[in-house]
Amino acid sequence: MKKKRIKSKNKDIGFISSNGICIDGDILMNCEREHNSGSFLWFQILLTFVATICTAFMAVSFLDMEIYKTTIIYYSAMLSLVFGLMKSSHKIIKFSALGVMILHVIYLVSRISTIKYGLFVVIDRYLSRANQPNSTLGVQLSGISTIDYPYLASNFFVFFITLVCLGTAAACLYRIDFPLLFIITFPVFELGMYWGWEPSMWTVIGLFVCWVTVLALHIINHTTNKAGRKNTFAVHERKRTFYFTSEKQKACFYNVFMKFTAILSSLVLVVIMLFSAITGFTRPESFAKYRHDISTAVSNFSLTDLRNAFSDYDGGFDLFGIKTVGGTNGGVLGKTAGISFNGSTALKVVTPKFSNTLYLRGYVAGVYNDNSWTPVDVNGNEDTFSDDFEQGKIWVQDLDYDLIQRKYADLTPAQISVSVLGASKKFVYAPYASLYSSDGNTDDKKMRPTTESYVKLSSTKYSLYYFDPSLIEGRLEALPEAIATEVPALSVNKDRGVDAYSEFVHQKYMDVSKSDELDKAYKEILNEYLGVDIYHKGDWTYEEISTAIKNYFSDNFTYTLEPGVTPKGEDFIDYFLGTQKEGYCSYFATAGAELLRMFGYPSRYVEGYVVLNSQLGEPEDDSTYEVSVKDKCAHAWAEVFIDNAGWYPAEFTPGYDNDNPNLTQQEKDPKEVTTTKSTESKPTTTTQNGGQGGTTSVVTKKPANSSKASTTKKTNSASNGHGAGVMSGTGKTSVSSRITENNSDHGSFVGIFITLGGLLIIGFGVVVHRDIKVKKMRSELSNGDNRSRTVAVYRYMLKYLKLIGITDSRNITDLQLCDRLTEKCQEMQINDFSHMIKYIGELAVKAEMSNSVISDGELETALSYFEIVKDKIVLPKLSGAKLLNAKFVYCLY
Repeated sequence: MKKKRIKSKNKDIGFISSNGICIDGDILMNCEREHNSGSFLWFQILLTFVATICTAFMAVSFLDMEIYKTTIIYYSAMLSLVFGLMKSSHKIIKFSALGVMILHVIYLVSRISTIKYGLFVVIDRYLSRANQPNSTLGVQLSGISTIDYPYLASNFFVFFITLVCLGTAAACLYRIDFPLLFIITFPVFELGMYWGWEPSMWTVIGLFVCWVTVLALHIINHTTNKAGRKNTFAVHERKRTFYFTSEKQKACFYNVFMKFTAILSSLVLVVIMLFSAITGFTRPESFAKYRHDISTAVSNFSLTDLRNAFSDYDGGFDLFGIKTVGGTNGGVLGKTAGISFNGSTALKVVTPKFSNTLYLRGYVAGVYNDNSWTPVDVNGNEDTFSDDFEQGKIWVQDLDYDLIQRKYADLTPAQISVSVLGASKKFVYAPYASLYSSDGNTDDKKMRPTTESYVKLSSTKYSLYYFDPSLIEGRLEALPEAIATEVPALSVNKDRGVDAYSEFVHQKYMDVSKSDELDKAYKEILNEYLGVDIYHKGDWTYEEISTAIKNYFSDNFTYTLEPGVTPKGEDFIDYFLGTQKEGYCSYFATAGAELLRMFGYPSRYVEGYVVLNSQLGEPEDDSTYEVSVKDKCAHAWAEVFIDNAGWYPAEFTPGYDNDNPNLTQQEKDPKEVTTTKSTESKPTTTTQNGGQGGTTSVVTKKPANSSKASTTKKTNSASNGHGAGVMSGTGKTSVSSRITENNSDHGSFVGIFITLGGLLIIGFGVVVHRDIKVKKMRSELSNGDNRSRTVAVYRYMLKYLKLIGITDSRNITDLQLCDRLTEKCQEMQINDFSHMIKYIGELAVKAEMSNSVISDGELETALSYFEIVKDKIVLPKLSGAKLLNAKFVYCLY
């Protein structure tokens, strides 16, 4: 007959088989002294604290900003202690720790708004240091003073420390789990090392020690036989395996082993550092290259870039309530109800001083169809110019630069450096009259031109030479038609290419959409703004035509960021010109480009960014200016082609004449914040911006009885800026002012005061609890019959002896326990009182297990012995923390 296998399981009290046989106790270790497992919990708390504080300060070191260090130290220590004490077997300690944690959670909930802005600050500082796009989570800081940044960040770090400490406590306190500890702490380390930043050395050492210590304990505890959730602990001695089954014995061994591991891991780290210092070992260059490649890939596939990809498809992707515009929507029109700005940095530009508005061209398209603009498709038969330009060592996109250089041979070009951050990374953003073919990059990082339209981006950092036409001596010569005259012929190939390209442009960029509303607009401009019925191109200059179109839009349309969606089945141009009559830059650029074509000028649609000369701020040491081009600078405009001059911007959006209505006054002029001037009526003599060129006064041939310029414009909220938390109106205060007010009231130290106040309340509760427990003990010892009082004496004697380590947790009888306690007294050289312990134990067994009567004399003797044990044996050995523990945890004094 087959024997049934006896199943067994390990528990803390011993090895118990399925038939109920219990083998209690563990193997004995040859130790010189007995180890107390009580210190193991404190070592775990210390390990949790070190891991938490090292992680927190490592994160702080990557932000390059001041954080309240006292706050970090306090909360790291407090939370580590609270999580540790919640493991205590004493209810008063456990509930007190739980009370502190509840108060802390209440504090976090009350500060949730400040914590949120602190997160925005931390992300903004991190990405700014990494020179990366500002995240959409860090968008709402424009209404908050930088003075408040440390306060906000410190509040966020209180929340951050709470999460980290929760994870490290789970890995170090509630279970020994290296993977969990590594998952919690290592990402913070990598956040800095990814960019090559060196964290504080002491934080690295601290984390390394914690990792190695927990890893060693984890391996030992998980490579042995498992029994349910609690594992046995194996000790290998000369290839023989012994098992600890008691949690206490495992803790004793942990206590010794952790000290050894901490020392060993520290020595390993020191050896590594010494080896690196002596040998001069450095990280191979290949690592830097790999990191750069990873960085580029991450940048190109950021959330911002993902949003750009969606907006290229459907005209706007709403992520976290942010809608796209300008350099990111890829010419798709009318599919979003509106746009808003998140305050993120799109570009970083370093440039010498320029006049008027700097247009940074990005996406270029020339075919309007189905409510969107797409680039012109060039087949091989139509491309009769690329070879000539290539032989002349320029690209077709360099045409306007080349023509200016040829006419003004003594003019020195300026150099602009661009870092593409939050803007779409498909396109190069460059000023007009730029030399794209010399971008300062080489090999695969060199920008790539298309045969026509935009230039593809290969590296997020590049430099270009360009001409600012407004700096050409004589402002009239800055106009594109003036540049087009008397261009000297220096290269047969290039001249032939210019002619062929001009012919190509007139073929490809003159198609006009079939639109009744577009025809009506064209006739209205002829009749009311040019004063004629029939148009002859040679009778008018380009400046006069563009000014008439601009006045038509200013008089009849409203600029707004929330125009609404173009109804399904409606043509965008028809709906905008005939019904909607309001919109943002893409609307005016689209209609303006079509109207230019109707007046005989090749035109196309462009998206990019505009920078005002007032945004330059203070110059750097080398007389260059660094400008953070925000998403509010995203813009769309029309582009006109002038023979022998090239492509130039044509601005038709109201409010963009050397201005940007979406910027606040402080953003327009960071050097000086001035009050907004009242709007005055414009004379019939208007100022026309000749692209990036100078401004020139043009008298518009408009009938004297026309007065449409008085049309009332809607006030758009964008002009007040989009910084989150900035509230306008009577009786409302900004987020910054509220933060400043809170900051003045001890800032993030409020949480410390709340916690300390809670501790005082809990302390009062502990005192009351102690008073109740002491009165209960006295009542049990003095009231009742002799039998119950004798048993109470015995129970409380065991509690007192436990205070000084005279105890035994094995499953033995009371008489055996008294014998064991007597032996321990002798080991501790407490010989004169051992008989008292034995007497009280024997009397308690008599009272509990027999019907014998306990006389008053026997009880009085037991009570006198009890007082001696309490005051003569135990109390002298208690001092400091042990005495506090005896009074307020065990409530025995």
